[in-house]
Amino acid sequence: MLEQKIAAAKQKRHKQYLKLVIAFTSVTLVCGSVIFFLSCCQISFKEDDSIFPEFSKDSGVKASVSTPTPIQTSKQIAIPSVADEQLRLSYIKALSEYENNTKPKLEKIDLVNWDKPGANRLIVLENDTLTKFSLSDYAGALSSIDELSQLAQKMIADSQQQFSESLANAKSSYETDDYENAKSYIEKALILDNTSGAATILSKKINTLSEILPLLEKIDTAKVENNHEKELSLIKDLIKRVPERKSAIMRKQVLISLVNNKNFNDYVSQSYKAIKYSDATKAKQKLNAAKNIFPTRQEITDVTLALQALEKKQRLETYLHAAQSAMAADDWVIAKQQLELALQEQKNDKLIQKALFDATTIIKLKNEFNQNTSNPYRLSNKHLVSKAKKQLALAETYISVSPSLSSKANDLSHLIDKMSVKISVTVTSDNQTNILVRGVGVVGVTQLKVIQLTPGHYKFEGKRAGYKSKLIEVLIPYDKPDYQINIVCDEAI
Repeated sequence: MLEQKIAAAKQKRHKQYLKLVIAFTSVTLVCGSVIFFLSCCQISFKEDDSIFPEFSKDSGVKASVSTPTPIQTSKQIAIPSVADEQLRLSYIKALSEYENNTKPKLEKIDLVNWDKPGANRLIVLENDTLTKFSLSDYAGALSSIDELSQLAQKMIADSQQQFSESLANAKSSYETDDYENAKSYIEKALILDNTSGAATILSKKINTLSEILPLLEKIDTAKVENNHEKELSLIKDLIKRVPERKSAIMRKQVLISLVNNKNFNDYVSQSYKAIKYSDATKAKQKLNAAKNIFPTRQEITDVTLALQALEKKQRLETYLHAAQSAMAADDWVIAKQQLELALQEQKNDKLIQKALFDATTIIKLKNEFNQNTSNPYRLSNKHLVSKAKKQLALAETYISVSPSLSSKANDLSHLIDKMSVKISVTVTSDNQTNILVRGVGVVGVTQLKVIQLTPGHYKFEGKRAGYKSKLIEVLIPYDKPDYQINIVCDEAI
């Protein structure tokens, strides 16, 4: 509106200026024409005097030239002075400064809602300065534009100061969740500067504050109840809705620390309790949960050592129980395996060492007895029989705890007895062959002879002059009362 008024004033002034220029030009032309006309007339009169001198003398009339009288217009035209032009230019400069620099700052302010009297005064001054300018009152117009600029600058400065205060108060109220005051302050701030990005952003945040107030009340209640887990859950929900809320983020970190410490201590306590009741599985579960929170704390090391001691104890008990069960079942191989595992858990335990020695001895004796009973003719060797008898004597210590060892010892003892009974061996020949039993003795030349031999392997050799010798390997069984063999050298050389 102000620009339109200025434009109208400029147009009116321009028309008046054109009229003045045209009038001035017209007067100048008229005056010039008159002067020129009078000059021409004077020359003409001089020529007439030279041509008609007599007439001049006779007439007694002296030629004379009258000075032309200036022609006056019906209306006096005022031409601008240098001083007026300087005032006009100063006014235009001041007006340009106001329009280009001051007025854009005023347009940021909702003047009517902030300072209605001041807004009205600005309008009056704007109209006044334009009116004076249109009437060519340049001094008055310049005075009015100066007053207008001073008033505008003061209002701008006041608005900026009040804007800063209002914005700061809005921030403070927002940070303390005071929705009503925050809303009031930010509305005032936007009246004072409707282009402020900071105020616009804060306004949006304050608008969301009304939506989260119920959640904030729940958070305060949880805080009063000292329910950190619930408060943390609500804080996380709040941050999802308002990610830039610094106070919530800081409180979240505090709560995480509190909850983690509480949970850590609870897990450690629960782990110790589980160890007390020999529940290693639960103790390990709680220990792992505590590790996930604070893996390097001393409590982790302490609980780990206690858990390891419990697990060692439980393994030892498991191995010993398994060994006892195996011994009761006369399964000394399994018993030996379990006792070896138990000894790894408790190396200096004398009872475990003795039990392992007994189990090892029983297994060894059973293996020896099995070897002899599965190959009874080994017992034809007196050295092996002596060794077997010593083993039988040693087995007497263990036959009460191992029925299978007792049975095998009985079988071996009977076998030794049978292997010691001599068997009647009937040797038949052609009464020409000389017969001997290697390693035992000579049978001689005979047609039939009965000798006594213990069960076992023997080699009968026959010799005869002019004939090939003959060697026969025989096994004298322990489970038959007699045995027969025929040896004759009948293949000539």
